[in-house]
Amino acid sequence: MTLPRFLFLLAFASLSACGSKDPAAAGDAAPPADGEEEPAVKPRALVTIGTVRTDTLTDVLRLSAVSAFPAKDALRATTTGYVLPPSPVVGQQVRAGQTVFTIQTKESRTLHLDKLTGDPRLRFSGIIQIKSARNGVLATVDKLAGDYVQDGEQLGLTYDRSRFGFILDVPVTQLRYVRTGQACRIILPDGRVLTGRVAEVLATADVSIQTQRYTIRPTGPVPDLPENLAVQVELDRTAPRQASILPRGAVLTDETQTEFWVMKLLNDSTAVKVPVTVGAQEKDQIEIKAPRFSPLDKILLSGNYGLDDTAAVKVTRAVGAATPDGK
Repeated sequence: MTLPRFLFLLAFASLSACGSKDPAAAGDAAPPADGEEEPAVKPRALVTIGTVRTDTLTDVLRLSAVSAFPAKDALRATTTGYVLPPSPVVGQQVRAGQTVFTIQTKESRTLHLDKLTGDPRLRFSGIIQIKSARNGVLATVDKLAGDYVQDGEQLGLTYDRSRFGFILDVPVTQLRYVRTGQACRIILPDGRVLTGRVAEVLATADVSIQTQRYTIRPTGPVPDLPENLAVQVELDRTAPRQASILPRGAVLTDETQTEFWVMKLLNDSTAVKVPVTVGAQEKDQIEIKAPRFSPLDKILLSGNYGLDDTAAVKVTRAVGAATPDGK
């Protein structure tokens, strides 16, 4: 083969290779082959957005307490004999000086002294009245009509309503926030809120759980409540102050609740993850200590759970200012 013919064939092969297109390398993607699915387009999360708002916030200490009647009066038999009817019932209101139990001595029952009225010398009928020392509520009835009782035996127990309160156990690490005379709020299980104050402190601590016991007294009207009712007591740890807050649902955290972040809208369709430092946490809102967000920053209020950093989103509603319920 001559040299010119060899060079001609080499040039022709090079031009043929340059003219062919690789579907994988070309700018236009080749259509999928039969049986293959087209690549799925990742959907955008539907979110609502709002802004950080400034509000008055108070650091609150929340602790559990139980209702109690610390002062109880035991009604005891003053002689040996039999309890006469009628028998009182648990929950019955009693007044100071009111007869609660009546006892007939065994001698009176044997000799029927209560029926001998003709002889004026028989001034003793053998009927003994057991009276309440103060106003209260009958807590227990230990003896019924017809029961035989010994001298000094307990017949029943009354609560002193004037001493009604709540027993509060304060961890020793929080003692600096609780003081005698401090105002507080008592939240009942049905949502009602009573005003109260810290009345007394006991001089001993529970060695096993390291708590100090206080007595909380209601300062306003109190409904009829049973003993051992579990309630929540709120005490203000700091004075009211201005703080930046977000609805609780806008702040995300890890499983250990050591890291917190929010999703911030970067543009119309992208949200980025922004780590935050939180402060006081209320029931419906959380204080944001850092970073300091601008009033123009848009924070995801809902639809933010499970989103990765730089997530594609679609805004369905924009809230002018973040509210505790995110509306």
